[in-house]
Amino acid sequence: MNIDTGSLVTFIIMWGIPTFLVIRSYLKMDTDDKKSTLNNFKSRRFILTIGFIIIGVLFIHLDILFTNTIIKISGIGLLLIGGIFSTIATIDMWKFSKIKSLLNLILISIAVFLS
Repeated sequence: MNIDTGSLVTFIIMWGIPTFLVIRSYLKMDTDDKKSTLNNFKSRRFILTIGFIIIGVLFIHLDILFTNTIIKISGIGLLLIGGIFSTIATIDMWKFSKIKSLLNLILISIAVFLS
């Protein structure tokens, strides 16, 4: 299993910097905000939409790093499932805020296009 140095650097930059920033901002929160954030992350809606999309993109990037097709196929599957659930959530959100639902749909489309 050969790891390309350029792919490793790209992977560390693309995943390391956002992870560091999220952890740093979480540690700066007060206890009420931390509890609220954890409750949001544990919600079924977050896991089925954003969680599947992020894990799918992570698996696809791991495939680029390790050149393993099984990881890529599972990443595409998770990305597809997350996209389907996000589309359903966007349709439900359309009743309340049309701008947020269009923004959500555009961001999901960009994530799928880039992968």
